[in-house]
Amino acid sequence: MKICIDLTSLADNFSGIERYAAQISLELIKSYDEQFVLIFKNSVHSLFREYAEKKNIEIVIIYGGNKLIFNQIQLPWAIHKIKADWYLFMAFPVPMLSLKKNMVSTIHDICCWDCPETMNGLSKWYFRISHRVAIRKCRAIITISEFSKNRIHEKLKYPDEKIWVIYCGINKETFTINENNNRNVRIKYGLPDEYILSLSTLEPRKNIQLLIRAYDKLLQSNAKIPKLVLAGRKGWKMDEFLASLNQELRDNLIFTGFIDDEDLPNVYSMANYFVFPSMYEGFGMPPLEAIACGTRVLSSDASSLPEVLGTAADYFESENEQSLLDGLMKSIIYSDKLCTVQQDPTDKFSWNVEAKKLYLKLSK
Repeated sequence: MKICIDLTSLADNFSGIERYAAQISLELIKSYDEQFVLIFKNSVHSLFREYAEKKNIEIVIIYGGNKLIFNQIQLPWAIHKIKADWYLFMAFPVPMLSLKKNMVSTIHDICCWDCPETMNGLSKWYFRISHRVAIRKCRAIITISEFSKNRIHEKLKYPDEKIWVIYCGINKETFTINENNNRNVRIKYGLPDEYILSLSTLEPRKNIQLLIRAYDKLLQSNAKIPKLVLAGRKGWKMDEFLASLNQELRDNLIFTGFIDDEDLPNVYSMANYFVFPSMYEGFGMPPLEAIACGTRVLSSDASSLPEVLGTAADYFESENEQSLLDGLMKSIIYSDKLCTVQQDPTDKFSWNVEAKKLYLKLSK
């Protein structure tokens, strides 16, 4: 069996979507001796360099710049020249001009329909068109939760049996905490001794504005409140919102920017609490990673989050500022212990197990 995998998106970004594509692909090539064709943009991604010389792996590098031209013209043209049994698009939907048989496209969620107000108009329509093209052209669709599977089936009328749920995974060994690194990590990101942490791309869908408004009210309680650390890149519409904040509130907010992978365990574990206010998730990795580091989690109850986090987190009602404030006050001011974990969700999600599920689907 020859499997072609598009990994070109790894050159442009490395957020949750790209990490998913990389980890599932890595587990496939590490675990199976099939013939693999790996397609990269401009250079082989660092995670894959050690596998580039393996006899069963062929590397294709496409050189390009403009994302739209690259994804919709250069990429399908390069794939057109590759003969394989399967063509996997693990990050984003299949290019609109691709004509190969046995293509499998990944749709992480259908945010472009479920909460279009959190996207700019161009992105919303681009993904709506891309998803509809994918369900017409592809032999199967990969998605990352039962929640997303149900939404794809309901909205796009795609056959249930052709939607493959391949969850995200978590490498527990990656989240082993070396406390000797705490001091250096604190200095690197300007972290205080105590802090409330939220980590995501700072954009409307992640609902950071809701968290900041609730935190502002928390500061007015006259209790000793830890600073709020907002980790992640700033995204769409954030600068305008942040400019409207009062000075006292700004003084209690810390923006770290992107956190390097090797620093994540320390950033999570040193936090007093982790808060995830997102209004919509196909899966939701950050709160799962926080749990893996032993950090208490308060999450919105939106979309897939209860499916993924189970009983390991406390929840507030999504988009309800008072519900979030109540949760923060309960855990921070009154120091109530958050939920008693009945089952560790990190035991449920493994990159290796999910890659095996995908391989078995392809082998049928």
